[in-house]
Amino acid sequence: MKITTRGEILALSDEAKTALDDLMRIFSSAIRYGFQRLIEGNMPVGEIEKDVASRYGLNIRQAKDAVEDARQMLFSQKKLLPEYVKNYAKKAEAIQKKLPHVKSERKRKALLSKLDKRLRKRDEYQKFLDTNRIPPVVFGGKKIFHQVCAKTISIEEWRERRSNRVYARGDKTKKGNPNLRIRYLDERFLLEISTIQKTASGRAVKITVPLYVAQKKSKKTGMINGRNYRQMLIDYLQTGDAYQVEILRRHGRYYVHVTFDEAAVRSYPVEYTGHAGLVGIDTNPDGFALTHIDRTGNYRDHTYIARHELTYARSNRRENLIGEMVREVIQYAKNHQCGVAFEDLNFEQDTDTQRKFSRIRHQFIYRKMLTVLETACIRSGIEYTKVKPQFTSKIGLYKYTHQYGLDVHHGAALVIARRAYGMREKVPKLLLERFLPTFKKTTEWKRWSLIHQRIEKESKLITKGSATPEFWRSHRREILGLALTVA
Repeated sequence: MKITTRGEILALSDEAKTALDDLMRIFSSAIRYGFQRLIEGNMPVGEIEKDVASRYGLNIRQAKDAVEDARQMLFSQKKLLPEYVKNYAKKAEAIQKKLPHVKSERKRKALLSKLDKRLRKRDEYQKFLDTNRIPPVVFGGKKIFHQVCAKTISIEEWRERRSNRVYARGDKTKKGNPNLRIRYLDERFLLEISTIQKTASGRAVKITVPLYVAQKKSKKTGMINGRNYRQMLIDYLQTGDAYQVEILRRHGRYYVHVTFDEAAVRSYPVEYTGHAGLVGIDTNPDGFALTHIDRTGNYRDHTYIARHELTYARSNRRENLIGEMVREVIQYAKNHQCGVAFEDLNFEQDTDTQRKFSRIRHQFIYRKMLTVLETACIRSGIEYTKVKPQFTSKIGLYKYTHQYGLDVHHGAALVIARRAYGMREKVPKLLLERFLPTFKKTTEWKRWSLIHQRIEKESKLITKGSATPEFWRSHRREILGLALTVA
C-alpha cells in the first residue's frame, strides 16, 4: 500500500533557489516536449527519451521521468474518451425516454436544450475516438489560461504556474532515489537535488537543502497526533528501497511529497473478521449508514454516522470530515468484534439529474470516502468485503424496512452485509403474489426490478406524482391493497 508524506524545503539560499527554479522550468518544458512527440507518434519512446536528454541537458534518468509523466498523461486522456462517450450517450438516452411524458412546454424546451448539449458532447468525444486523437490539453490549467487570455494575470505568472514542479521515480539499485535523494543525519532530514548544472567531469551539480517533514505533537501529552509519518519515513530510508519524490512550488514556497510502500515498514495482521458478524455500510452524501448482523444474517443493531456539512464544505474540510466518520466506523466495528462490508461502486457519471442534485453529487466524493475507509480497515486489522451494489436500496426498502423498522439506508446496509456472506435475497411471497404471479421463472434481480417498477406505478396512482421511499414506508398496506395484478 503506497502512502505519501508531506514536507517543505526550508531556508533556501539564493543560489539554491535559482538552481531549483531552473530545474523545474526545464523539467516542465521537457514534459511538454515529450508529450507533443508522443502525440505525433513518429518516434519510439526510447528515442524520445534520448532526444529530451540531449535537448534539455538532463541526465537520462531525469529524461525518462519527464517522458513517463507525459506518457501517463496521454494514456489517461485516451482511457477516458470511451467513458465520456458512453456517459453522454446514456445521459442523452435518459432524456429521450423522459421527453414523451413531459406536458409542460417550458420543461420540454429545457430538456430539448439539454439533450442537444449532451448529443454534441457525445459526438465531439466520439470524433476524437474515431480519429485516434485526444482533446486539447492545457498545461498549467485551463482556468489560468483563460485568465491570461483575458489579461487578468500576467504572462510571467502564467509561465510560473506551468513550470512549478519536478519529480523523480525511485530506483532500488541506487538505494532509493538518485536524483532527489532524502538523507537523515543528526536527527534532521536533508534533500539532495541533482541540478541541470554540470561539473568539469560532466556530472550533475548537487545541492543539499534542509527538509522539514510534518509532525504534530499534542501540547498536553507530548504524543504524536495521528500517524507518525516522520518515523515511518526514517524507517523506510533504512531499508534502501525505492521511493518517489515530487517538489511543488506554491506561492513562493517549496513543498515535497514523498511516496513509498507502507508495507515495507508496517504490517497489519487481521484481527476482526466476519466470523462473529458483519457491519454493512451504505454510503450517502451526508454520511455512512451502518447495520450490524450476526453470522446467520439476522439483524442486530444499526446507527448512522452523519456529517451534513459534507454536501457543501470545501475540499480540505471534506477530507477532515471523512476522516472523522471513518474513525467512528472503525470504532463501531471493533466494539462489535466483526468485519465490515461495503459496495464496490463504479464512478461513472452516466446519469442525468437536476441541477440541485448534480451539485450535491459533485460534492459527494464516493471514491474518497470508500478509499479512506478501505485504507483504515487495513491499518486497523479489520477484514473488509466489497459487494455488488445492484438493488441493495430497493431490496432493503421492500423487504427489511418494515420488518425491522429501518429507514431505506439502513435497509440497504443490511442487504450489503448479507450479500457479503453470499446470502440470496428471495422475494417475499406477499410481493410475488401481488405483483408477479406469472413471472416465477425469472432471475432474482429481474424479479426485484419488475417489483420495483410496479410498486412505483401503484405509488404514482396514489400520489399523482413521484413516489419516494418514505411514501412506501408510510403507505405500504395501502399500496399492497390497491396493487393491480398484471399478467
